Amino acid sequence: MGPTLTQKEFVNLKSRLTRAKNSNDPQRVLKEAEHALSIFEEKGYPDNWHLWQAAKEQAQSAIGRGYKTYQP
Repeated sequence: MGPTLTQKEFVNLKSRLTRAKNSNDPQRVLKEAEHALSIFEEKGYPDNWHLWQAAKEQAQSAIGRGYKTYQP
């Protein structure tokens, strides 16, 4: 069985991640990254899924260090 993630869903998830990053809020970035990764788990991973994983890890690091802004 192949991936079932549609192009529209992918573009929406990518836009949501971009907006979260632009907000500089690590909590928001973490939320969006985890949301997308859960959808990928269900529907299949795109080739550049690592962008969401990297954003998640960077947001977790920022939160762990007590930063109030997201700085990739």
